[in-house]
Parts: sequence; C-alpha cells; structure tokens
Amino acid sequence: MPPLRAMRLFCLILPGLLMTGCAGFNSASDTNAENRYDPYAQSGIDELLAFGASMAGMEDEDRAEVCKSLLNTQKISPSDGKQLHLMIGRLLSNACGDIPAILDGVQTISPAYASDERVQRLIAIHTQALQRTQRQSEKLHVVEQKQKKIKSTLDSKEPAGPQKNENRLLREKLEAIRSMEKQMDESVDSN
Repeated sequence: MPPLRAMRLFCLILPGLLMTGCAGFNSASDTNAENRYDPYAQSGIDELLAFGASMAGMEDEDRAEVCKSLLNTQKISPSDGKQLHLMIGRLLSNACGDIPAILDGVQTISPAYASDERVQRLIAIHTQALQRTQRQSEKLHVVEQKQKKIKSTLDSKEPAGPQKNENRLLREKLEAIRSMEKQMDESVDSN
C-alpha cells in the first residue's frame, strides 16, 4: 500500500478509535465492551457524518478497502452501527455491498433510532438515494441487454433483399439505444 493511501486509511480509523476509546470511559450505560472498541459499531449522527466525510475524501481504492473491512466485520459481529456505516459507504463505493441487502438491513434497524430524529433523517435521505441508484442501475442493465441482443442479430450473416432493410432498421434501433444509454450515463454522473 503506498504511504499516502496508508496514511489516509490510518487517518480514517484513528479518530474513530479515539472517539470510541474515550466514549468507553465516559459511558457507564454501554455494557457491550466490543462496541467501545469498534468504530463502526458507533451509530451517532456525528460518527456517521464523520465517516461519510472521510470516505468522500478518499481515493476509490481506499474506499473499497474500507468497505471490504466493514463488510467483514459486519459478517463476524453484526451491529446496527455497522449497517448504517455500510449504508453511507454504499453511496460512495460499490464495494460496500448489494443495495437491496443494505436497504433490508437498514429497514430492520431504523425503528431503534426513532428517538434520534437526526439519524432518522439521515436514514431517510440515504434510503431514497440508494433506491434511486438501484433503479438507475436496473434501467441501465435492461438497455445493455437490449443492445447485446440487437448487436448479436446484426453480427449474424448479412442476408440479401428485404432483410437488408430489416438489418438497417436494427442498426438504427441500436444507435437509438446507445443514445439512450449515453443519456442515462450522463444523468447518473450528474447526480
């Protein structure tokens, strides 16, 4: 790992470790010792926003590493805080997991945060953003499938006569689909 990437990763993890270590000394109500030492288990609005801001400042490769680590810790020791971190991380990196699985996990924990209105708002915003991302991805997949089907038809042997006109129409349709795909890409990139 290059020194700059290692330093960025260290800078992301260190504040979380320090915050959770200090929280362990000040919190008599926290009976789960594991959560005190796991920065991803913390699910307060400040921790979640700090995590999102740190992820936003990282390179794609570093984000992917953080997501892989987070997914592994969630598998080993699941927690609501880790699920919320995955939700935030997924907006910034595909490596944070499958959107429907993340949304299902967040849906099951959101009632636990009913008393924290700011976390509820964050959950609502991220849920809508992830659902929109999922819909765009599904639309793009359909367009790509149509494009592959038309291309395979065009790649077959070029017939003579009336089928030449049909092939020309198929080529025009392929171009129209490519144009739609380009517009969808631009729409996704601008959001």
